[in-house]
Amino acid sequence: MNPANRVIFNTSVLYARLIIGIVIGLFSTRLVLSALGEANYGIYTLVAGVVGMLGILNASMSNASMRFMAHSLGTGNEETIRKTFNTTLFLHFIIGLIVVIFMEAGGLLMFEYLLNIPAEKVMDAKIVFHFMVITSFFMIIAVPYDAVINSHENILALALVDLLGNILTLGIAVYLTFRTTNLLVLYGFLILLVQIILRIIKQLYSRSMYKECKINFQKYVDKTLSKTILSFSGWNLFGSVASMSVTQVKSIFLNLYFGVAVNAADGISATVSGQVNMVSVSLTRALNPQLVKSEGSGDRQRMLRFTEMSTKFSVFLFAIFAIPVILETPYLLTLWLKSVPEYAIIFCRLILINLFLEKFTFEIGTAIRAIGKIKNFQLAEAIVWVLNIPFYYLVLKMGYPPYSLFAVSILVSLLGSCVRFYFGKKVGGMNIRSFFKNGILPILIPVIIATISTSVICHYCMESFLRFLIATISSLLVITATFWFWGLQHNEVKMLSQIANSIFQKISKG
Repeated sequence: MNPANRVIFNTSVLYARLIIGIVIGLFSTRLVLSALGEANYGIYTLVAGVVGMLGILNASMSNASMRFMAHSLGTGNEETIRKTFNTTLFLHFIIGLIVVIFMEAGGLLMFEYLLNIPAEKVMDAKIVFHFMVITSFFMIIAVPYDAVINSHENILALALVDLLGNILTLGIAVYLTFRTTNLLVLYGFLILLVQIILRIIKQLYSRSMYKECKINFQKYVDKTLSKTILSFSGWNLFGSVASMSVTQVKSIFLNLYFGVAVNAADGISATVSGQVNMVSVSLTRALNPQLVKSEGSGDRQRMLRFTEMSTKFSVFLFAIFAIPVILETPYLLTLWLKSVPEYAIIFCRLILINLFLEKFTFEIGTAIRAIGKIKNFQLAEAIVWVLNIPFYYLVLKMGYPPYSLFAVSILVSLLGSCVRFYFGKKVGGMNIRSFFKNGILPILIPVIIATISTSVICHYCMESFLRFLIATISSLLVITATFWFWGLQHNEVKMLSQIANSIFQKISKG
């Protein structure tokens, strides 16, 4: 399968998995919120916010491992590929142990001095936290296996395992509705169990399918490569830690100033934004191996073209879902949850707007990581992220409402985009004018037109499922049509047309 067809196939697989995952995920959250109650769900969101932090940590480490695995696959040297896998696996065992130690130590301080949890719930919250620590270790030591599967572009296998995770989580949600005691602890334990099962499956699959996954630390752990990976992973991790620390500090501030009910609203907004964000993340998971392999083979210009293409397609796919969701947030949350926590609506809207802005420059960071010179970039980006914390404190001390923290994040994200532009040009030789012309403008105008047309429908029609359906279809048609005629280059239109014709022919013959 050639690279273009592989990208399209992998994207199709990811979106089939995505649609099913969104439906199951949203239904599961509704059941869990109903079973646990707003207070318990808020506590879980707060304490198990460490899982969200670890999700960022896991994604960061997975991206680092995937970068080196894809880079080594680009060289075609079998010895290098084996060394890369064994070295990354060995290092992740060490990192996992270090993270567990720091999390346990930090957890003691967190419960003692920072969190505002009802006294009768503190013990349950501590037990859930320890479950999350164990979960983190399994997540970390399995990262190299995720990287191998992703680097080989076997997205179907990853999608099937992720889908299994969605089904098991739904089973947990249904089970909770039949229980009446120890629900918070039980939920935390079962989520841990699901993560362990998924990681074991991925490890067994990788070891059976890919010969580089045969473990031999003594023979294949390379000290020089270890230093290179540690340097890259360390700075990559530094940026991720800064980002996830800001996320957790925001949750703590919301807890201290407004209580666990607002944490529940924060958790709902994180769930919604996470599901919508998966739309564009799925595309980048399909494109990134090709991007990194291009850099690994020494083709910098091809890598930069993939960066521009990945940017406009990820924004396009995010906008398809984000525009109607932002405009119809009150109706959707009421339909989904029936009883909507206070501030959940504005939290959802602001966090989706923030993600929208991030999408326009996010892939520049991916390109910089593919090159490998990330020290100064990660340092600058981390400094920008940490600026959120003093501004969070300032606006709360001045008496502003909880949604002001999300507004602060939007302003800081704009500054972060400037940092990406600067280092994209300095490290990768990126032509900023070309990036605007080929990566941003082709999708910016379709987004604006689709937003205006959908807003008109929402303004003049009464709130109902019919209005939501019309608004969603209208947004999809308008942004797709304008993107097709305005945003795609001739060779991209030709490629997509050929692939579509090929698919239709196969269907008709089948």
